Amino acid sequence: MEKLNILVKINILDNVVNLILFLLEIVISVGLFLGLYNLIFTMYQSYPDTKEMFKDFIHHTLSLFVAIEIIKSINDYFKYKRVRVYLMIDISIIIILRELILGIYQHNIHDMFALTLTFIIFLLIIVRVIALKFSPNKYIQE
Repeated sequence: MEKLNILVKINILDNVVNLILFLLEIVISVGLFLGLYNLIFTMYQSYPDTKEMFKDFIHHTLSLFVAIEIIKSINDYFKYKRVRVYLMIDISIIIILRELILGIYQHNIHDMFALTLTFIIFLLIIVRVIALKFSPNKYIQE
Protein backbone atom coordinates (compact mmCIF):
# COMPACT_ATOMS: atom_id res chain seq x y z
CA MET A 1 0.00 0.00 0.00
CA GLU A 2 2.87 2.35 0.81
CA LYS A 3 4.49 1.68 -2.58
CA LEU A 4 1.19 2.52 -4.28
CA ASN A 5 1.02 5.88 -2.46
CA ILE A 6 4.58 6.68 -3.51
CA LEU A 7 3.79 5.75 -7.13
CA VAL A 8 0.65 7.90 -7.11
CA LYS A 9 2.61 10.86 -5.70
CA ILE A 10 5.33 10.43 -8.33
CA ASN A 11 2.72 10.13 -11.09
CA ILE A 12 0.97 13.30 -9.90
CA LEU A 13 4.30 15.11 -9.76
CA ASP A 14 5.17 13.96 -13.29
CA ASN A 15 1.80 15.16 -14.56
CA VAL A 16 2.20 18.55 -12.88
CA VAL A 17 5.70 18.97 -14.33
CA ASN A 18 4.43 17.99 -17.79
CA LEU A 19 1.53 20.44 -17.52
CA ILE A 20 3.79 23.30 -16.42
CA LEU A 21 6.28 22.58 -19.20
CA PHE A 22 3.45 22.36 -21.74
CA LEU A 23 2.11 25.74 -20.62
CA LEU A 24 5.63 27.17 -20.71
CA GLU A 25 6.07 25.86 -24.23
CA ILE A 26 2.81 27.51 -25.30
CA VAL A 27 3.89 30.83 -23.76
CA ILE A 28 7.32 30.65 -25.42
CA SER A 29 5.71 29.68 -28.75
CA VAL A 30 3.40 32.69 -28.56
CA GLY A 31 6.45 34.79 -27.68
CA LEU A 32 8.23 33.32 -30.70
CA PHE A 33 5.42 34.38 -33.02
CA LEU A 34 5.24 37.81 -31.37
CA GLY A 35 9.01 38.11 -31.79
CA LEU A 36 8.67 37.28 -35.48
CA TYR A 37 5.94 39.90 -35.80
CA ASN A 38 8.13 42.40 -33.91
CA LEU A 39 11.03 41.63 -36.27
CA ILE A 40 8.92 42.35 -39.33
CA PHE A 41 7.27 45.42 -37.79
CA THR A 42 10.51 47.04 -36.63
CA MET A 43 12.14 46.41 -39.98
CA TYR A 44 9.12 48.01 -41.65
CA GLN A 45 9.32 51.01 -39.32
CA SER A 46 13.00 51.62 -39.99
CA TYR A 47 12.70 50.97 -43.73
CA PRO A 48 14.70 53.78 -45.30
CA ASP A 49 17.56 53.44 -42.81
CA THR A 50 19.27 50.20 -43.83
CA LYS A 51 21.76 50.35 -40.96
CA GLU A 52 18.92 50.46 -38.42
CA MET A 53 17.08 47.69 -40.31
CA PHE A 54 20.14 45.47 -40.18
CA LYS A 55 20.65 46.18 -36.46
CA ASP A 56 17.01 45.30 -35.70
CA PHE A 57 17.23 42.19 -37.86
CA ILE A 58 20.32 40.91 -36.04
CA HIS A 59 18.92 41.68 -32.59
CA HIS A 60 15.52 40.07 -33.13
CA THR A 61 16.80 37.09 -35.11
CA LEU A 62 19.30 36.14 -32.42
CA SER A 63 16.56 36.44 -29.79
CA LEU A 64 14.36 34.13 -31.86
CA PHE A 65 17.15 31.55 -31.95
CA VAL A 66 17.24 31.51 -28.15
CA ALA A 67 13.47 30.91 -27.99
CA ILE A 68 13.72 28.13 -30.59
CA GLU A 69 16.42 26.36 -28.59
CA ILE A 70 14.36 26.57 -25.39
CA ILE A 71 11.33 25.09 -27.17
CA LYS A 72 13.59 22.37 -28.54
CA SER A 73 14.82 21.49 -25.04
CA ILE A 74 11.25 21.33 -23.67
CA ASN A 75 10.21 19.00 -26.50
CA ASP A 76 13.30 16.93 -25.82
CA TYR A 77 12.24 16.60 -22.18
CA PHE A 78 8.82 15.32 -23.26
CA LYS A 79 10.48 12.78 -25.53
CA TYR A 80 13.21 11.46 -23.20
CA LYS A 81 11.83 12.43 -19.75
CA ARG A 82 15.13 14.02 -18.84
CA VAL A 83 17.05 17.16 -19.60
CA ARG A 84 20.01 16.51 -21.81
CA VAL A 85 23.07 18.47 -20.78
CA TYR A 86 24.27 19.29 -24.25
CA LEU A 87 21.01 21.06 -25.10
CA MET A 88 21.42 23.31 -22.08
CA ILE A 89 25.00 23.98 -23.16
CA ASP A 90 23.71 24.83 -26.66
CA ILE A 91 21.30 27.36 -25.18
CA SER A 92 24.10 28.88 -23.10
CA ILE A 93 26.38 29.13 -26.12
CA ILE A 94 23.66 30.79 -28.20
CA ILE A 95 22.88 33.32 -25.46
CA ILE A 96 26.55 34.23 -25.01
CA LEU A 97 27.07 34.40 -28.77
CA ARG A 98 24.04 36.68 -29.04
CA GLU A 99 25.46 39.06 -26.46
CA LEU A 100 28.90 38.96 -28.05
CA ILE A 101 27.59 39.64 -31.56
CA LEU A 102 25.30 42.45 -30.39
CA GLY A 103 28.08 44.02 -28.35
CA ILE A 104 30.54 43.90 -31.22
CA TYR A 105 28.01 45.17 -33.74
CA GLN A 106 26.87 48.05 -31.53
CA HIS A 107 30.47 48.90 -30.55
CA ASN A 108 29.73 48.91 -26.82
CA ILE A 109 31.81 45.95 -25.69
CA HIS A 110 35.33 46.17 -24.31
CA ASP A 111 38.11 44.01 -25.69
CA MET A 112 38.72 42.17 -22.43
CA PHE A 113 35.02 41.39 -21.99
CA ALA A 114 34.79 40.11 -25.57
CA LEU A 115 37.85 37.95 -24.99
CA THR A 116 36.32 36.61 -21.77
CA LEU A 117 33.06 35.74 -23.51
CA THR A 118 34.99 34.02 -26.30
CA PHE A 119 36.93 31.98 -23.75
CA ILE A 120 33.67 30.99 -22.00
CA ILE A 121 32.21 29.89 -25.36
CA PHE A 122 35.36 27.85 -26.00
CA LEU A 123 35.02 26.15 -22.62
CA LEU A 124 31.33 25.45 -23.22
CA ILE A 125 32.15 23.87 -26.58
CA ILE A 126 34.68 21.59 -24.88
CA VAL A 127 32.09 20.65 -22.23
CA ARG A 128 29.53 19.99 -24.98
CA VAL A 129 31.92 17.65 -26.80
CA ILE A 130 32.60 15.80 -23.53
CA ALA A 131 28.85 15.59 -22.82
CA LEU A 132 28.21 14.09 -26.24
CA LYS A 133 31.13 11.69 -25.91
CA PHE A 134 29.89 10.31 -22.58
CA SER A 135 26.15 10.57 -23.26
CA PRO A 136 24.03 7.72 -21.84
CA ASN A 137 22.23 7.34 -25.16
CA LYS A 138 25.01 8.00 -27.63
CA TYR A 139 23.71 5.21 -29.83
CA ILE A 140 20.67 7.33 -30.76
CA GLN A 141 21.30 9.31 -33.94
CA GLU A 142 19.42 12.60 -34.38
